Amino acid sequence: MKIIYYKLVIIFILTCLLYSCDETTGSTKTKKRYIYYSLSESDSVPASDAGLYRYDVNNGEIKRLANNSVIFISAGSKDATIGFEYRGLEQIHWIYSPQKGNIPLPYPISTEEKYYYWIYDIPYISQNYNGNKFAYFVGYRKKNTSDIYKDKPKLIIMDFLNSSTKIIEIDEICKSLIKDTSIEGVQPFSDYILSSNDGKKVWFLMNSFDISGHSDVVNIAISDFMLLEYYNDKIIPFIKPDYRIKQILGADYSNDRIFVMIVSLVDSTIYAYNNIDSIPVNIPYENFSNPEQFAKEKSEMVGWSDYGISIYDLSTMSVKQNVISWGKIDEFYPGLSHKKNKRLSFSPDAEYITFALQSKYSNYNYDLFVIKRDGTEFKRISKNAPVGIPVVSSVIQD
Repeated sequence: MKIIYYKLVIIFILTCLLYSCDETTGSTKTKKRYIYYSLSESDSVPASDAGLYRYDVNNGEIKRLANNSVIFISAGSKDATIGFEYRGLEQIHWIYSPQKGNIPLPYPISTEEKYYYWIYDIPYISQNYNGNKFAYFVGYRKKNTSDIYKDKPKLIIMDFLNSSTKIIEIDEICKSLIKDTSIEGVQPFSDYILSSNDGKKVWFLMNSFDISGHSDVVNIAISDFMLLEYYNDKIIPFIKPDYRIKQILGADYSNDRIFVMIVSLVDSTIYAYNNIDSIPVNIPYENFSNPEQFAKEKSEMVGWSDYGISIYDLSTMSVKQNVISWGKIDEFYPGLSHKKNKRLSFSPDAEYITFALQSKYSNYNYDLFVIKRDGTEFKRISKNAPVGIPVVSSVIQD
């Protein structure tokens, strides 16, 4: 949680920085594909090594783009901008632009003297594939209060291309969706917010709760969880509020279907929802990694499998193609664990895959790899480092 000092008027400056024309004319652009990954002091990385890194798939060059502890990288966009989050700094959310470097995202400032805004570092920032919009949550809190559970969360949609910012009220809308009149508060839930490719839709989870207690003793009774969609200045429930909703896994962007894990006392099930119906997903939960394993331009997902790494067809929820086997990985790079983890990502155009595997002798360090979907161009990017979730870009002009 961070107190906010930045004003929204900065957005106009940022728009000029991000979308101004390149003054150089007649320059030859080359096609590039990058992999972005992070290192954080919170994962025992020395401060001298922490930061945001970029690997050039074409020539193998590694470039450090930002210092300090970076804990999250948003999906790579068509225009090669990415969002990322720092840990331990007042300014959490940033943008990296190949042309302009690192730029802080602006935050709203309260017009009411007794209240202030603060930033949720989780859920992480979301960026749409077109690259012009960012979505994230801020809280609105009364000064000099310890009752953090009565914060009023707001969804921020920042459109740099059109120099506009929307602050969407969340709490009263969420309360209106629940019949329980005892609900006193709502908060964002889960690690991720998802944005449609064009940025017009944003999907997220909220939870509601009852509050009892006083001073610094607070008892919370979790009530219902809500899978919500923001679209056309409205927030609507994808499904009715349900205490069993536990996690957003990703999205089939071609069909606006959101993959959600539903947990009961008996078992857990994965469904793919849109605002009309839902379909069961027969892909095991352990084969899921993080939302970046879903392609943006195709109805496909890369995932773990008993084979090793496979590509799934989201129209049939079945394996479409095997990429590389555990045995082949062992042949090239022996000594790595076969433990499935959260560090597996697909390029937006579904052509390249990046993943990390732990050493059999370490619980924290990973070897980071890239491979083409046909199993060729298998390369190790880094060795024995506590990397965060990597992100691989589509082909971009650089």
